[in-house]
Amino acid sequence: MNLIGDNRRHMTNDTLADEDANNEMHIELLEPIAEMRDKNDRQFVTALARGLELLRCFTPQRPYLGNQDLSQLTGLPKGTITRLTYTLVKLGYLKQSTNSSKYQLSTGVLSFGYTMMTNISINNLATPYMEELADYANSAVAMATRDRLMMVYLNVVQGQGTTTMQRNVGSYLPIHLSSMGRACLASMPSAEQEFILNAIRSKYKDDWLKIRRGLDKAFQDYEDYGYCFSISEWQKDVNAVAIALMHPTEGLLTFNCGAPSFILSRTKLEEDIAPRLLHMKNMIESNLYIS
Repeated sequence: MNLIGDNRRHMTNDTLADEDANNEMHIELLEPIAEMRDKNDRQFVTALARGLELLRCFTPQRPYLGNQDLSQLTGLPKGTITRLTYTLVKLGYLKQSTNSSKYQLSTGVLSFGYTMMTNISINNLATPYMEELADYANSAVAMATRDRLMMVYLNVVQGQGTTTMQRNVGSYLPIHLSSMGRACLASMPSAEQEFILNAIRSKYKDDWLKIRRGLDKAFQDYEDYGYCFSISEWQKDVNAVAIALMHPTEGLLTFNCGAPSFILSRTKLEEDIAPRLLHMKNMIESNLYIS
């Protein structure tokens, strides 16, 4: 029985139009510069979107970019890029590098990140539990959320003896290969999951069958045990396990524990660390509404 189809047939045309409009409003642009060209959305401010996407081009690996670089990265005409960089400099979000025609991020962008990070209310609650597990496992324990097709660290705690895998807040991991990403995918609503999986398949056409097998196994693990693994799949000789938690204001968050395989073997992850990580999640959840 097709319940979705049956329900829609009993709706009025106005109701269907409202439903479709709401669905359209929540469609996320994963490649905005490319996708916005095909959009006929009166509410969408293309100039604003282009400026914000330009700022995303700057990364730790690409800290200095010129107008030509930005044009190549975005596909936008160099004239458009020149006007955007001029405006972003005027606003204090970019600055011109010393003795160079290239640009770099300026302090204006820091206000966004700082404000966002200080308003993550769960950090005060979660950090002590993360520290306890990190010290026990001699590993890193992190909290992340999804940003398009990546997971971004919001909190990282290093075990007392951890000298490897020093990753910081703001680090990115691929959603389809990392344990965090897999836990996120496994626990998100089915419509959102389908949307993200289709985007992954489009972006990684040549590797999709291998990716799909890994995700199927991860989804089964999550259904059976409540956590997902990544065993040397995201990074060679690095193992990790992750769980997901739905926060009432922060949305879907994931927590992982990971380390080089000589510290966290697959057996130790499965038999020891994974149950402790799940216990950590349960403790955080049970304390979410306690003032």
